[in-house]
Amino acid sequence: MSAQQIPQDAQVNIISKNEKKARELIKKFNLKAVPGISRVTFKQRGNLIYAIDQPDVYRSAAGTYIVFGEAKVDDMNQRIAEAQKAAEAESAMTAAADDKSPAAITADMEKVALDAATASNEEEEEEEGEVDDSGLDQKDIEIIVEQTGVSRAKAVKALRSHDGDMVNAIMELSS
Repeated sequence: MSAQQIPQDAQVNIISKNEKKARELIKKFNLKAVPGISRVTFKQRGNLIYAIDQPDVYRSAAGTYIVFGEAKVDDMNQRIAEAQKAAEAESAMTAAADDKSPAAITADMEKVALDAATASNEEEEEEEGEVDDSGLDQKDIEIIVEQTGVSRAKAVKALRSHDGDMVNAIMELSS
């Protein structure tokens, strides 16, 4: 089968004659395959690293390892420089997105305070309308408002949900 006949997405290992002979000898020497190793690296002076990705690793009984795979040279100095460039670019983008100047912080705080005030005003407006307190004792409503510090509408609502039971209404509103 030639290289032109191999599908593009196929996982094919092309083994040289020497590697084929070495693998046959490994079988004769009773070496055991070591599964689960995804990368083997060898370090040389000057931060020069030889890396083998997805290697075939075999181990002898004496603790000697044999590694098969394509060795590639990794230059750690180049890798470190690339990582620093990426970190600088990321920090520049983060700094542009997160403006932490005093003016920006003050503006953000004012916006949050304005949103909170608007929400509480809308809630109070809903509660300040006419409250139907028919069937409830006015003194009970006043005691609940006094004890819990809520609006009259909330006190009436709590009393109605507990069928006029003041104790349970106060417990609900104070929790």
